[in-house]
Amino acid sequence: MEKEIGKYEDLEQVQQKIKEWLMVLDKVYYVKMTMIAKAIGIHAQNLHNFRKNKRGLSEEKTFLLEKYLVLKYGKLLDLEEADYAVIFK
Repeated sequence: MEKEIGKYEDLEQVQQKIKEWLMVLDKVYYVKMTMIAKAIGIHAQNLHNFRKNKRGLSEEKTFLLEKYLVLKYGKLLDLEEADYAVIFK
């Protein structure tokens, strides 16, 4: 039971980190969210609602989105080495 609770807390932390990255990509670098949504196979409106805290993403899509952002936009986001560990999961 505690392991599952910890798993969801980690998921929430990852989702919060992704929301911050998406905000930077959108507001600073003008990256189109539709391109990101298509890359991971979700509707653009679902990604928009995820960013606005109106909807969550599944665990699978969350980690897929994290991996995609690290691979594609890691240098733009000026990520640290610890963030690149997601590639090898």
